[in-house]
Amino acid sequence: MTMVRPRAAETATVTMAIQYGYAYLPVTVAEKLGLFAKQGAAAGLPNLTVKIQKISGAPAINDALISSSIDIGAYGLPGMLIAAEKTRGSIEIRGLAALVAGDNGLYTNKPEIKTLADFKPTDKIAVTSTTGQQGLLVRMAAAKAFGEGQSRRLDTNMIQLPHPDATSALITGGTISGYAAPHPYSDIVEKSANVRRLFFFSDYLGERVTSGLLASKRFFVEANPQAAKAIVAAIDEAGTYIKANPREAAEMFLESEKSSLDLDETEKMLKSVSEEWGVQPKGVMSFGTFMAKAGLLKAPPAKWQDTFFPPVAAGEGT
Repeated sequence: MTMVRPRAAETATVTMAIQYGYAYLPVTVAEKLGLFAKQGAAAGLPNLTVKIQKISGAPAINDALISSSIDIGAYGLPGMLIAAEKTRGSIEIRGLAALVAGDNGLYTNKPEIKTLADFKPTDKIAVTSTTGQQGLLVRMAAAKAFGEGQSRRLDTNMIQLPHPDATSALITGGTISGYAAPHPYSDIVEKSANVRRLFFFSDYLGERVTSGLLASKRFFVEANPQAAKAIVAAIDEAGTYIKANPREAAEMFLESEKSSLDLDETEKMLKSVSEEWGVQPKGVMSFGTFMAKAGLLKAPPAKWQDTFFPPVAAGEGT
């Protein structure tokens, strides 16, 4: 008789690290509504527990995932694409589920700046990182505005600032002339009479791009397929809840972290971004292709599915 070795039991406890900001609201909602446990039970894991911690900075989350201090970590799309390429053939970090395809706006406090061409060499544009989401969006916009090969034309204009500092600097004026701002910071600067939006990047570039996602390693997903499936299902359900219940979701967001937006303003913001939530990624190939041209990747992904695990990889991302 041939003996069949039973499959090892899946883990009952999953550790997850996220960052601060509205992009990670589906995780907060899923935790507060008990959706991880609910979807775990539906997947045959009645004791599934997801332990969530907040870590500041993508490098710290990347280190924690590589060292197995956590099972799942929150990334921006550029960071995940770089990690996926660097770990291909080894630990294989890939996306598990998109969280939000958050839009960014380009804002200025100078009336004379009406287009990208109006930024003078002394006009600084705040981004969190020149190789992060906002910095790459500015480069992509420069390529469209000035032509192929001109993506770095505004590199010397860009200055790295954390979002709260950039928000304050743009409103008060003097230090920076522009700011590539995501929600909720874009909602804050739009309240200022000193600030004007030049465009939303999704409108300017013609595509919305995933800005927040969850990623994991191949070993974890293969060893825990039902847990991974349950977490994706919980995030998907949380996104649906946010769309249908923006005020309740706003309350959960404000309970989870500080914001200069009040409840009504946060609810308004969530209503305005209702179409951004979803586990299917957007803009992976656009970003991957651009990052390869910029030297941030050795080559673009052959297809977006190569950068995500099932079940999301079986879906209709871009």
